[in-house]
Order: sequence, then C-alpha cells, then structure tokens
Amino acid sequence: MASITPDTANKLKATIDSYISKPNGIPGMVCSFINKDGDTVFEYAAGKRGIGSAEPMTTDTIFWIASCTKLITAVAAMQLVEQHKVDLDNGQQTEDILHELKDIKVIEEMADGKLRLVDKKRQITLRMLLSHTGMSHISPDRRVPYFLRRRSAKLAT
Repeated sequence: MASITPDTANKLKATIDSYISKPNGIPGMVCSFINKDGDTVFEYAAGKRGIGSAEPMTTDTIFWIASCTKLITAVAAMQLVEQHKVDLDNGQQTEDILHELKDIKVIEEMADGKLRLVDKKRQITLRMLLSHTGMSHISPDRRVPYFLRRRSAKLAT
C-alpha cells in the first residue's frame, strides 16, 4: 500500500497553509490523496469555506464543481480507452453501455424552420460524446443548444 511519510505530510500541510494565509490567497482548501487500493493516505483541510465566511473548511465540505464533472468523466473514459476496455469509435459498444442512446431521437430542422424529432442516422460513439460533436450533424449552423431550449415551442407534431 502506498503511503507518505509524516515529514512529507507536514510539508504538504505547510504548503497548503501558505496558500491560505496570503492576503490574495485562496480562502480555503481540502486536499486528499487516495491510493490505488482506495485507502486515504493524506487528508487535510485549511482555511474558511469562502470569502467572508467564518465557517472553517473541513474534509467533508461539499463543493460545487459544476462543469468539472465533464473533465472527470473524460479522464475516466480515456483511461478505459487506454486499457482497451472501451473503444472511442464503436457506436454499438457505446449504446450497449448507455442504453438510452439506442433509441434516442435527434432534432431535424425542416425547410419552414420548424423542428421535428427523427431517428438518428448513425450510432453515437464515445468520441462524439467526449468531443461534444455527436449531434453536430443535426444542425449545420450548430444551434443545437438553442433548439433544445426552444423545442417545446417549435416541434412539429
């Protein structure tokens, strides 16, 4: 099992504390190292939960990481690709893993500007999902997010 020495742990804590104590530093930070067996080998919290907050940062503080979930998912997916457990361009495999993609409809713009849902013309691959291009064939002008927000008002029946 991987571990760190007490001296290394103290140096890490001192480094984190230095980031927190600077006038223009970060208000608070949590740092955890987990080894490949899932064991915590280092865990430390310092500072406050936010600018102007009196609440101390703790190791169980919940963070809003917003779009970072995309990064985490992409890294995990690429690790699986690297291990030859999944293929970037195998649409069948992607749809076997993500069953909801098998029968998904896509948006098509008709000549009169109205939108309709139609069967997809090709399978969605992991590469498409990771590069956010899986649906780019729907709209040449790439207004898909706009279409998705407005679809209930414009979809043809």
